[in-house]
Amino acid sequence: MTTDDLVRHLRMSRVTIWRKRAAGAFPKPCALGGGQLRWKRRDIDEWIDRLPVSDPVCPIPPRPPAQRPRDFGRLL
Repeated sequence: MTTDDLVRHLRMSRVTIWRKRAAGAFPKPCALGGGQLRWKRRDIDEWIDRLPVSDPVCPIPPRPPAQRPRDFGRLL
């Protein structure tokens, strides 16, 4: 897979992929020569499988019913 393939497949920017590579948090590419890099799809899929699963989004509890505004005019 090329970098462009990864951007589309992972829905990540090139910069994010580069940063993850620099941090050692991304599969290593294969160098083809001439500065060309390619990733094995299998390595990418295994990396995805090892990513932690995030918790499902917690539903927001409903708001209590709105209270009627106070009428301070009677107090004056």
